[in-house]
Amino acid sequence: MGVLLLVCGVYVSCASSCASDHQVSPWGAAGRPMLGAFIAPPDLDARLHAIDVEAAELGLTLEVELRGALRRGGEVVVRGYSGTDALGRRTSAVRVATPRGVVLAAGPLDARRVDHSQATQLIPSLLPGSEPEATEQLGVFRSGTDLNRDGAPDVVLRNENGELEIWAVQPLGAARYAVELAAPPRFALDVDRDGTLELAGRIPLDEGDPIAPDLLDVAGFEGDRYTHRGSVARAFHAARAEGPGAETAGQGKRQEPPKDDAARLRGALERAWHAALAGRPAAETLAALDREPVPPALRGAFSAHRARVAGAMAAAASGPPARGAPPGEGGAPTRPQGASETPARR
Repeated sequence: MGVLLLVCGVYVSCASSCASDHQVSPWGAAGRPMLGAFIAPPDLDARLHAIDVEAAELGLTLEVELRGALRRGGEVVVRGYSGTDALGRRTSAVRVATPRGVVLAAGPLDARRVDHSQATQLIPSLLPGSEPEATEQLGVFRSGTDLNRDGAPDVVLRNENGELEIWAVQPLGAARYAVELAAPPRFALDVDRDGTLELAGRIPLDEGDPIAPDLLDVAGFEGDRYTHRGSVARAFHAARAEGPGAETAGQGKRQEPPKDDAARLRGALERAWHAALAGRPAAETLAALDREPVPPALRGAFSAHRARVAGAMAAAASGPPARGAPPGEGGAPTRPQGASETPARR
């Protein structure tokens, strides 16, 4: 199984209403034309009224409303909704409005859709995960506030697979930050204790895996994206590559040796994984891993995890990634993933 590298960047701009097929879309709903944020005068109440009308038509119930401030003045309103689809399943939706327009509309998903990877659930706040790196209570990181100190309020969404998205909100549109990570982002950590959160994910393991290494990756915010190739993430992986307790080794505290083969191989795989993502030389890292004696009963699992480590090396060494769509404040929108192929009637 190879390493999944997520690279996502989408720019969305909406005016008085965004409904269409009720996915993230810049197109106005049928019967309610998109007038264009450059023409419509600023009127937050009118935008919220349009959302209310659409929500009533779709049978959505307001669950949470958050308010924040835009970079250059003005208010942003973030709303999370719940509902029920035609098959009786629970659905969710998000609408974000500024005085200039409804700048983000996600969900509800059509009951006929097979792919439910579209994020439509609002996460009101992110908290650091229950990890050793997050032992200090850092408070609530709320949607509608600036989560990464780039000046724009951010909105956190989650899909039915538990994967997170973060969107930057501007007066005329919203942009999803690119995420470069070796596993889907499912939670947040503050690995460098600077008061901003890094996205994090783990490679999923098969049930009953006899070695079960913890293959954790983190992505820090660097410029205009969350990436595991930046300084924050690589410093985190470099420390982990030394193994548990490395930070106290110089204080005279001796590490206990592994008690069995599975624990020994687990530690070796975890150190190699972090060394790979820290940018260590691939040949050296894999050679150290291959020197580990592997009992016959663990060879299958060990080989699969070794392949994941090699995949992480390939991802870490592939050079600067293609840039995603930056969080802009204007310009022509591009069609987001999953948007309707045909604009609404005008």
